[in-house]
Amino acid sequence: MEIVEQVKPRFEQRAGNAVAFLSSLVFHISLLLLLAGWIYTAGKPSQGILLSADIGQSESVALDLVQEFDLDQQASEPAQTVDAPEFSLDVNIQNLLESPMQPADAPGLVSLSASLASLSVGDVSEKLSLKGRGRGASFFGSYAHGDRFVYVLDSSRSMKGDRWTYACNQLIDSLNGLKPEQEFFVICFDMETSFLFNARPDRAKYATIDSTIVARVRNWLRSRTLGKATMPAEALRYALAFNPDAIFLLSDGELQDESLFMLRLLNNAASTSRQIPIHTVHLFSQEGRFTLQQIAHENGGSFTPIQGR
Repeated sequence: MEIVEQVKPRFEQRAGNAVAFLSSLVFHISLLLLLAGWIYTAGKPSQGILLSADIGQSESVALDLVQEFDLDQQASEPAQTVDAPEFSLDVNIQNLLESPMQPADAPGLVSLSASLASLSVGDVSEKLSLKGRGRGASFFGSYAHGDRFVYVLDSSRSMKGDRWTYACNQLIDSLNGLKPEQEFFVICFDMETSFLFNARPDRAKYATIDSTIVARVRNWLRSRTLGKATMPAEALRYALAFNPDAIFLLSDGELQDESLFMLRLLNNAASTSRQIPIHTVHLFSQEGRFTLQQIAHENGGSFTPIQGR
């Protein structure tokens, strides 16, 4: 009996420990299950919010505050596409290839069509770019604003053939783009200086666009005899004396006189009341490119190199 009384407390103590262990185990397992459930549902979109209120005998009211969207249906709908507008450019270079030269020079036009085919698109773009610019003139893509323009063209022997043909046609295109109220004048240079319609220097004056003037200019260009040397200084001095809104200067070689220094004296922005812009075009050559680029830079104009033969 004494032995039983000694064992009984030990058994009760062990039974209490077992119950405490089982209670702790159940509690921790439940806690782990709750934690696992929270991790599993974390980040998932809510399906709604349920609010309930008991007031007296009132029933529970559920308010669904989240609008449900059928995302799968929207995703399955094909996206609408907008077709880009198609642009087409009809390039007609028939006028470009029209030669003002004598019949003996006609074979050169065959090679001209091949070398200038890529440039014809730029010529058309040049005409289209004039829209919205206001009153002005464009020559080989360089644009000048104003009403009075002087074109100074290289008529030396290096311009013979395709170069002279192309330059003359570009000049005619530029004149066709002028308005009746605008005025122009043309000066050619080689070793000598020639004025439009072979006028004397004291009789030289601006011409205006009308129904016959462009044809007269074309005929005058056809009658030109290309000369020696590339000396535009005198032609540029007369061009400045016309006091135009801009001057277009075209050449295909190195200038062989003091044109650059003369312009620094007569058309320097720091020493004159108004500097006349001089836009230069360098045609189908590498010689003289730096000089023409320098003239444009120092005289407030643009420089346009034309690649080709």
